[in-house]
Amino acid sequence: MATSQTETVLVENIRVCSICFERFKTPRYLPCKHSFCHGCLSSYIVSQCKSTKPRLGFHCPLCRVYIPSHGDPEKPEEWVVLYPVNDVLQKLVAEADEKYCEPCLRDNEKEETSDYCLTCNEYLCMLCAKCHRKSMASRDHIIIKINEMLSIQIVPEGGPTNGCPKHNHETIQMYCYDHEQPCCGLCVGTEHRKCEKVDTVENAAQCLRESEQMDTMLCEMNAFKKKLLKVKTDETFNISEIENAVDNTVAKTEEEVSAIVQHIERLKLAYLDELFLSQKNGREQLQREIEKIEDGIFCIDKCKEEIEKAQGTKNGVEMIMNFFTAKEKFHKIKQSNFKRIQLKLSSEKKPSWMKITTEMTKIADVKLSVFSRPLKLDISAVELTKFKEFPIENGNVYSGLFLSRGRFLVVKYNGDETCVVYDQNWDCIHVIDGLKKPYSAVQCKEEIFVTNTVSNTVDVFSSDDFHKIRKFHLNSNIINGISCWEENIYVACGNQILKINRMGQIMQKYVVNGRNIIHITTTTSGLIVYSDWKIETVTAINDEGCKVWKYQTCNLKHPRELDVDSNDNIYIAGSKSNNIHVLSSSGKLIRVIENIPNPTFCKINEYEGTMCVCSGNEIIKLYQFQSSE
Repeated sequence: MATSQTETVLVENIRVCSICFERFKTPRYLPCKHSFCHGCLSSYIVSQCKSTKPRLGFHCPLCRVYIPSHGDPEKPEEWVVLYPVNDVLQKLVAEADEKYCEPCLRDNEKEETSDYCLTCNEYLCMLCAKCHRKSMASRDHIIIKINEMLSIQIVPEGGPTNGCPKHNHETIQMYCYDHEQPCCGLCVGTEHRKCEKVDTVENAAQCLRESEQMDTMLCEMNAFKKKLLKVKTDETFNISEIENAVDNTVAKTEEEVSAIVQHIERLKLAYLDELFLSQKNGREQLQREIEKIEDGIFCIDKCKEEIEKAQGTKNGVEMIMNFFTAKEKFHKIKQSNFKRIQLKLSSEKKPSWMKITTEMTKIADVKLSVFSRPLKLDISAVELTKFKEFPIENGNVYSGLFLSRGRFLVVKYNGDETCVVYDQNWDCIHVIDGLKKPYSAVQCKEEIFVTNTVSNTVDVFSSDDFHKIRKFHLNSNIINGISCWEENIYVACGNQILKINRMGQIMQKYVVNGRNIIHITTTTSGLIVYSDWKIETVTAINDEGCKVWKYQTCNLKHPRELDVDSNDNIYIAGSKSNNIHVLSSSGKLIRVIENIPNPTFCKINEYEGTMCVCSGNEIIKLYQFQSSE
């Protein structure tokens, strides 16, 4: 009895959707084998796709495994029907709690169930399960114990991998080469009847194993993933840039507001001091006049007393003396310069005083600009617009380099022999000195490698704060251009190219034709590309040192510095032909960018959509990529 109750509880648990916590309603299962109600899964997919459009997939709400969708990215509400119905769970939900062996029921016998066959989608008793396993027709069927159903994901046998997406209960048997699509027998008889090449899945799989398609596809996927990771890193850094910009702006605004408040407070104190001083001076002036008036009043009162005495005396002499004395005093009083003074205090405020509250409605206009560019730069379909130009003082520049975080490094060969670092606004933020005729630089991981032509050394600096980490000497009489691929460093040394690791250990030497190999770059496909300015050629070799292709044309004069974009397109600065040649990784000409005066180097920043060109070894020119449409 206890066993029967346990089995009922287990069956009840697996009937419940983990999203709505109710019994399944048309359960559908994902490739990870987790099942959900049709409505619950549809709502979940739509809610997940709201944040990003178009979305290519979603995470399982239970195990968080990523599920790529084969549906229309613009219509995620239709994706749910692409996932098959879980017939087993559908049956568990639809039937009563009390289960009996279905083969026995067909013989009108009631036997308690103990097992379940996922292949037949039937309940079995212990005896039938035993027979089911022994029978040749059903010995390969998947049978599970009822009390084990909670510990596994219940899905129909075979899952969705081998089933035809268009015809339920049909397995994939054929492959159509015309449509590059696996199909079942019904598909072949209906949709692929007119296709020229249809073969069995086994033969198609054998052909696929023998070809290099899977390896090629993996390489392409890895390259594209690397590009996406780079974009993700750049956009993640962009978030920190915005946050830092906001923090800096807030701090600066606080300082400015504090300065304004302090300035206004000083003006207020000065204004109030002036008011109180005027009040004091006015009071003192009026007080002096009042005292003068009071003195006159007191004097008149004394004169009046003399007159009143004269009126009251019978002595004629005394009367005459008092009267004329009082008269003389009163005459002096009237001759005194008494004035009626009225002081008025006024303060005329400057016209700009109240503008801060009347005319100034906001401190600044805040705008979030969005610059969207295709992940793949189509250099053949863009126009270049120059937006900035400035000279490099005291420098004979041969090379430049876009660093991480949008910074740029200029290598000054002559003059003060330094490397100058500019920020995203092209303001100088750092100078790396102590170099001996530096020629070229490259960033590998978080380190910057700079070649020194006098000491024949490579100096290594931190790309974070530009402090010197180490340096190593190369056993070569000539050392010029430098490039990197993965963690390998390549250095152009006259008639040879050295492949070294980040610690300076030589791993391989490539002997090349000519003695004027001073500029070099590498592609993600593993090519080493170098230019020879004297014979005016650009050559690509592979990692074994074998020549893959050579580019030479009358329109390319004195080729100098090279650069590579994320599509493995190669940019060549033609210093004497006043142009920039763009080649594919196979050495085919894609485009010639004309009217670039005497370019020493050109460097591409796809994230910012800019190209930096140095003209005449001393003038930096910045161009913005503009769509030609």
